[in-house]
Amino acid sequence: MNKYLSFTQVLNLIATVGHKRTIIVEGENGIGKTALFHALKALPKFANHIAVDPIDCTQLSDGSVWMPDLDREHGVSRELPNERFGVSKDNQRGINGGKPVLIMLDEIAKAPQFIKNVLAPIVYEQRVGPYHFVEGSVVFCGTNLAVEGLGDSIQAHLRNRLVFVKMRKPTAKEWVQWAVEKGINANVIAFVNNYDMVMDSFLDYEKGGKYEGKDLSKDNARIFNPRAMALAGDILDEGDGVLDDDTLEAALVGTVGAVTAEDMASFVRFGRDICSFDRVVADPLKAPLADNPSAQLIQVFQFVSRCKDRTEAEAVVKYVWRMRAEMQSIFCNTIANSTRVALFATLNDFGKMLNEHKIFFTTK
Repeated sequence: MNKYLSFTQVLNLIATVGHKRTIIVEGENGIGKTALFHALKALPKFANHIAVDPIDCTQLSDGSVWMPDLDREHGVSRELPNERFGVSKDNQRGINGGKPVLIMLDEIAKAPQFIKNVLAPIVYEQRVGPYHFVEGSVVFCGTNLAVEGLGDSIQAHLRNRLVFVKMRKPTAKEWVQWAVEKGINANVIAFVNNYDMVMDSFLDYEKGGKYEGKDLSKDNARIFNPRAMALAGDILDEGDGVLDDDTLEAALVGTVGAVTAEDMASFVRFGRDICSFDRVVADPLKAPLADNPSAQLIQVFQFVSRCKDRTEAEAVVKYVWRMRAEMQSIFCNTIANSTRVALFATLNDFGKMLNEHKIFFTTK
């Protein structure tokens, strides 16, 4: 039985054993495989590593990995590595002051076979030609699931000495928490919170899946990849209030599909009814409060993303006290699981709200 790991589980696996074995992460399109690289790069453990940009293996060709060099004085030739791999004469194993590298080989299973062969020493031995990476270097790979039919294939003999793991899509709760931290458009966050089936996987409808026997096309027309949700947020950030509604919805259809775009557009309309953030901060007890629960939900996620200091946090909490109890609970839970918890933790009104909704947490 296949085990599908979460983003955090895969991240921890690579950070822990990636310097010993190359890990190949398989997963659906758009679920955050490339984001693993950026998350690893941000860890203190990799602060001293040379983190080269993720390498799209489908774009590699002759000379993209190494080029032949002639040493006529000694009558030999050698391979000079491409700079994208972070290894050189002055930065390799055994050189004082050399730095380890952090490399992601993306879409490796889609690369032509000769490229896979050229990359093999990097994957197996952390070596480009005669140049070896510094001890502690991490090489990992990302690719799609073969079942997606996107041309991903790795021959059996090339799988030796590699660790293959499958990464699942984030749940709606996981994605919402990530989106809040990243400042994704609040309309999109509220939509995903309400339509959590958008983060279901097509694999759920395959044999052995939790929805086995159901018809994907009839039961869930909203399934899309998580990256598309972030793209929809970009469209709304720039286009809402600038583009007309037909243009805005057409762009959403081209990003997340017709059914999802139609539902998301309704959240956009509700979002236009909420009071501005600046007005809430200026007068939290008298600023207008939207009656519609969807509008309040959008505002809750906007608050968590936008609060930057104690003054704003205090005002926002006073305003949220005027909202429906359900919104207060969502507000508290979202903050309790976010990096902004320290901003609110010492506020008396926030403590009262936590107690009111029986939400407990410990600050680190």
